[in-house]
Amino acid sequence: MPLEVDNNSEINRESPIAIISGYGSLPAEIAAGAMACGRQPFMVGIEGEADCSIEEFDHRYMNLGQFGSLLKLLKKKGISQIVMAGGVHARPEVFKMKLDWGAISSIPRAMALLLGGDDTLLSGLIKLFEDHKIQVVGAHQVVPKLLSTSGKIAGRKPGRKDLVNIELAAAACIALGELDIGQAAIAEGGRVIAIEGVEGTDGLLQRVVDLRQSGRLPAVGKNGVLVKLMKTSQDHRVDMPAIGPNTILEAKRAGLFGIAIDAGKSLILQRDETLELAVKNKIYIFGYECNSLPAGCSS
Repeated sequence: MPLEVDNNSEINRESPIAIISGYGSLPAEIAAGAMACGRQPFMVGIEGEADCSIEEFDHRYMNLGQFGSLLKLLKKKGISQIVMAGGVHARPEVFKMKLDWGAISSIPRAMALLLGGDDTLLSGLIKLFEDHKIQVVGAHQVVPKLLSTSGKIAGRKPGRKDLVNIELAAAACIALGELDIGQAAIAEGGRVIAIEGVEGTDGLLQRVVDLRQSGRLPAVGKNGVLVKLMKTSQDHRVDMPAIGPNTILEAKRAGLFGIAIDAGKSLILQRDETLELAVKNKIYIFGYECNSLPAGCSS
């Protein structure tokens, strides 16, 4: 399944690049990868969200109301490309933020974005930056080695019953994506048992833990698998499905046996540690391609 690249313009692989950083290890991994390729990263940490790992690089913490100040800073540093990476725990309330003039002038657009789903918000932010001549690129375009491959990635190769569950959860993911709800679903024993909502993948896995503890699900599931797919209309430059060490540990705690991710359209964070943990905890990782599964897949 070929990876789509949404940028129309050429990626400059030599100029400095800014990384708008939320929580998680992804921003620092992109920065390290950029430096390894000879690029100078500048980390813009979202106040209250960004990990302290960004402090290993040239950085500045800013709040989400400092859009105008950010644009001036990027211009001063000669930066015309950014990556948006990492998570945000909660959407900001515009009227509770301390806004600079650049943000105030964007309030009507910001309100519309915040009222929409994740895809609406992210695509709107891309447009907002591009209107100011700032090119938004994807993590995979800066550090291609983060991308997942196809087929067996770690652990055992999924068997027939595993593939049935993968296909069921994949169909649920496709439906969720079309409604801009989430990217993940869990299936076991030939049925979908949980789908991702606004709580994210960690919340989804915790819900399965709670269901087992309450007796609504068996203590030991049958070939349970977490599937994460990119939404159908999602821009490939932002919010690609990702897994990391914590995903492995939480999947194990949720009584699952495998994780399937969108081949060539997902990121594996802290790759060596993630794959090692998967093998240690007997969790297989599989790069999903629809046409590699039994007949019936709808994507």
